[in-house]
Parts: sequence; structure tokens; C-alpha cells
Amino acid sequence: MDREETGGGALEKNPPVVIVGGFLSWPKRYRPMAEAIRELSGLEVHITPLTPADWLGVLAFGKPGQLVFEIATAVDKALLGSESKTAILVGHSAGGVASRVYLGGDPPFGGRRYSGHRRVSDLITLGSPHLTRDRWPLSLLHRAQKLFPDALHETIAYRSVAGAALPGEGNRRASLAYRTIAGRKDLAGDGVVPVESALLPGSESVVLDDLVHDPHQKRGLKWYGSDLETVARWWPERLRRRSPERAASRTGGV
Repeated sequence: MDREETGGGALEKNPPVVIVGGFLSWPKRYRPMAEAIRELSGLEVHITPLTPADWLGVLAFGKPGQLVFEIATAVDKALLGSESKTAILVGHSAGGVASRVYLGGDPPFGGRRYSGHRRVSDLITLGSPHLTRDRWPLSLLHRAQKLFPDALHETIAYRSVAGAALPGEGNRRASLAYRTIAGRKDLAGDGVVPVESALLPGSESVVLDDLVHDPHQKRGLKWYGSDLETVARWWPERLRRRSPERAASRTGGV
């Protein structure tokens, strides 16, 4: 059974969508997701051109500067061809946490102060490890939550989506991942991130009981970006092409 807590804020006219991929992923993984979002929303969808090399650089040097620069550049390019002043961010896995670093706040991170929150209206995260233990290789994720806690910015509509298809008990790989992230193996999750870590405090939450973390997780099971039907289960109603909010934004209301 799917479980959802809903909410939302005002919407600008035709905001672009920017997808931020997960750890060690290539942009091509997110093409089906981008097409599904485009079909559901009627909005332009862009994929941040992150590569495994970008993520390995963060892991090796402990600084997310280049990663955040790539996100900022993708958002800026998307807004250049848009009527909107803000974009919708969709972050998968660690890409959701990197998106929160890009949103920033008052404290500097890695010697830099980020302020992407001024250019974003919505942040949707998919299986993102928001709440983790403070140990390598999770230290940067833990630090992001400490500096930019929870749904920090009131101007942004946060939605966190968690898959729960693979319990830790009886699944060696899942139990190891859950224990690494949350310190316990007897949890539900998507095979990589337990539900309790993926739900950002203060955000709208969606738990999808039959989804796994990525397309290679387990044969026969779907992940967050498998197809139009799957994406429709977590894409917000207010951001769909026929929603009252979208209609109002096109006519100057809201």
C-alpha cells in the first residue's frame, strides 16, 4: 500500500524541472524518468550532466564544490529558456542530498556559501539518504543534514519519496546497506536506503511499498524512474498539466 502526506505551495508559470542523478550514475539512466515527468507535467525537463568522476572527486577530497557547481549550472541554463524565476529539482539518492547543499543557507559548506534556494520552488527527493550516521563514507551526508537541517526553506515545497520493497531481514545486501546508513538492519527500505533515512523531517512524505532503489537492484521490481505509471505515483498532483494550480499559474493567478 502506498502512503502519502500531502501539501504544497504557490507555483510560477511553467517552471523547468532539473533532475540530479545519484551516486556514480550516468545521465542516461534518467531519460525515461525525464520523459515521464514531461508527459505528466507538460514542463521542460533537464538532466544535470553528472558523471561517476564527479562523485568520486567528492569522495576522494571531501568537498562537494564541483558537484554543486554542476547543479547550479544546470538550473541556470534551464531558467534561461524559461518564463519562470524558479525551477523544480528532482534528486535521486545522494543527488537529493547534493540538491539540499545547493539550496544552502547561512552556514558555509566546504568553505563556500550556497544560496540556490532563491532559484528553486520545489525539491523532490527519491530514495535519498537524508538521515545517516556520522561515519565514512557518510560523513558529508551527515554534515549536510547538520548544517541545512530538515525542510529548511519555507519558500520551497519539499517532498521525500521512499521505496520499501526490500526488508533488511533475510536480504544480505539490503541489511548491510541499512546498517551502514542507519545503524540497524531490521528496517524496510528500497534495498539501499531505509525508509526512515529517506523521509526528510518537515517534508511531504510518500512511501511506495513495491519500489527499489535503482534499475539494477532486483529483477522484476520497479525503481523510482521505471516508467510513466511509476513516476505518476510520486509526482505531485499540483505539478500536473491539468491541475488547478497549473491552470492558475498560466492565467496569472495563485
